[in-house]
Amino acid sequence: MASYKIIKTLGVGKGINMDIKVDEAEPEDSINRYAMDTTCTGEEALFIPAHWHKDHAEHLSVLEGRMEINLNGDKFILKAGDPAVLVPRRARHSIKGFTGERLIFRERPDPAGMYKALFFNDVLSTGKFGSIWHLLRAFYDSQTYLALPFYFQFIDEVFITIFGGIAHLFAPPRPETL
Repeated sequence: MASYKIIKTLGVGKGINMDIKVDEAEPEDSINRYAMDTTCTGEEALFIPAHWHKDHAEHLSVLEGRMEINLNGDKFILKAGDPAVLVPRRARHSIKGFTGERLIFRERPDPAGMYKALFFNDVLSTGKFGSIWHLLRAFYDSQTYLALPFYFQFIDEVFITIFGGIAHLFAPPRPETL
């Protein structure tokens, strides 16, 4: 059984927080070492828009409640107790919680590492999601791409490369530590 220690708590939205956790008993290269647990009270529904990751996959699991996942156009409900879902690299995905329902879900990056925690620390450094320029710069720096409605990942990459590059002129720099 994992024994996670909270490294940092980040505000995500109204009634939504993320705990960045580490299990120090796990080796650095274990996908079980770092986890991001997001808790939603249900006061505001969680919504993570469609996006994809060039260089990493994610393991998503629900610890309490339920959430809707859209994975490459297939929608399904993931509930507490269900096996974790692997979101492969380059897979278009979005997540939705439900107003009035408590939700706690866990995200673990694959390959293992602290990079995902640093990404969330960056985009949520103001206690909520940053400005559009901040988000574009953070996506550019982490090789995360908004899934634009054209359904061509090449266009998503060009968009983030151009506007994420420009965002470096306006957005705060990426924090290097938690």
